[in-house]
Amino acid sequence: MWTPDIRTLFLILFLVNIFLTLLLFTFWKTQKTYDGFRTWMLSLLVTSCGFLLLVFRGSLPDLLTFLLADLLIVLSILMRLDSTRKYFLSRALPLTFYSILIPYVLLFLFFTYGVDSVVIRGVIIGIIVAPCLLMISCIAIRFREPETRLLRYGFAASFLIPAILGIAILVFALIIPGDHTLFGPDPQNSTFFFVALVIDIFSTGSFLMLNMARSQAGIRESKERYRNLADNLPDYIIIHDGEVIRYANPAATRLLGPVSGTLAGQSICSLQTPAGAGVSWVHINATRNGGSPDLSDEIDIRLRDSTVRHCMIQTVRINDKGTAAFLSVITDITERKVTEDALSRANKKLTILSSITRHDIKNQLMALNGYILLCEDAVENPVELREYIAQEQAIANTIAIQIDFTKVYEDMGTTTPVWQNIRASVRRAVAALPMRDVKVEVDRSDLEIYADSLFEKVFYNLIGNALNHGGGALTTIRITSRETDTGLIIACEDDGAGISAEDKAHLFVQGFGKHTGLGLFLSREILSITGITITETSEPGKGARFEMAVPKRAYRLADEAVMERQT
Repeated sequence: MWTPDIRTLFLILFLVNIFLTLLLFTFWKTQKTYDGFRTWMLSLLVTSCGFLLLVFRGSLPDLLTFLLADLLIVLSILMRLDSTRKYFLSRALPLTFYSILIPYVLLFLFFTYGVDSVVIRGVIIGIIVAPCLLMISCIAIRFREPETRLLRYGFAASFLIPAILGIAILVFALIIPGDHTLFGPDPQNSTFFFVALVIDIFSTGSFLMLNMARSQAGIRESKERYRNLADNLPDYIIIHDGEVIRYANPAATRLLGPVSGTLAGQSICSLQTPAGAGVSWVHINATRNGGSPDLSDEIDIRLRDSTVRHCMIQTVRINDKGTAAFLSVITDITERKVTEDALSRANKKLTILSSITRHDIKNQLMALNGYILLCEDAVENPVELREYIAQEQAIANTIAIQIDFTKVYEDMGTTTPVWQNIRASVRRAVAALPMRDVKVEVDRSDLEIYADSLFEKVFYNLIGNALNHGGGALTTIRITSRETDTGLIIACEDDGAGISAEDKAHLFVQGFGKHTGLGLFLSREILSITGITITETSEPGKGARFEMAVPKRAYRLADEAVMERQT
């Protein structure tokens, strides 16, 4: 059986450490590594240099082959302690700790050239190296990372064993005299460095596997984190190849997919309106060709219940299980769009209000000034004077009505539209009106409308007009609803006297009517903020019937039990 001599063993140690250094360098350049990895890699290079100097013992000055070689090996142990602290504790070894090498060099020189003692030099090395090895073991054992427990224990053992073996060899050398030099006949030297060879391989392999295990755990945590993020986001997240859906998060599946099953395997065009599909196709092609589509690209998508929602889409290219794919994040901006449109219309209305009010009040003031002048000429004619004063009072009342109108009109659109229950709005309107024996019926309790906060005034005005003009025949007012291809129709009809044909054309004109002439005009303006229109569709003499046309995105059905609690 071939037994290598000590010089050959040093050469093997040099080659093994160089190989391990190259292995770690390749891993460092191609894979994710953690704190301390580079320090460990450099420690192997330092160790290999130390063993290379020992190989050339006799060909180089003793100062190099002993002092510098041992210094490099001790330094490599300190670097491994530093690397271990960085990896497990995220704390580097204080630089002052490396200053221990200064007294080590001085003592080593003294016990080489002053008092030549191999054993004491070994004790000096042991005093530094053994505690470092034990600290490395303790750090690895005490670290809390259950999934790497076996790896950590093996890593700790790879340093605990040489520490114990080195201490035993030093004790033996102190007790039993003999030639204990490195190149002497003592077989313990070969045994120790053979163990060191095995330990170098095992400890470096363990450290590499610890990095790999932490990297895999990080990947799992990252996948879990992003999966939780995708699963809990309210946005619709879809992975597809441009045509077929591969993955859809729960939000997308819940609102866009079939009642049972998954969106995976379905065409992406099946979720979109024809116009939305066109925009989406342009968006995907731009991404496929390396472009950066504008974040403001908007599309219309169709929900499971055929409701159309206005959305913003952002698409990026990704690698899905080794193949090219697209990740689309679709954000529902329907309500925001409605609100923006409502605020835009409200601003326009306020501008119109300013000009109309200024013009009307100015006209009334001109008339008022005229009557004041007439009053001056009719001071001695009481009959004419009273007539002129009555006209002035009428003008003052008209100005007051116009000012009151500006207050109501000014409030429209100043707050964000909200979802409002039809039955609850009717109840509040009825509670503020003298209903006599007239009944008000609402066909359903779960219908909500997205409208201005003054929406309740619409029913107040409609029901109030029915009470004022319906006559003695009025007994019932009905609020009904029905869906159409374009949205929802809400009808408010009564069994009263009805509206004459000549009045129909002027119902929604500002100032038309027997009272202020503002009720129906304001109702139309309130509804138009969220795109709702109102018309009168009755036949003369058969009661009044007002129909409100609500767009698809401005109504919804709420849970009835919840609505009962709210109302």
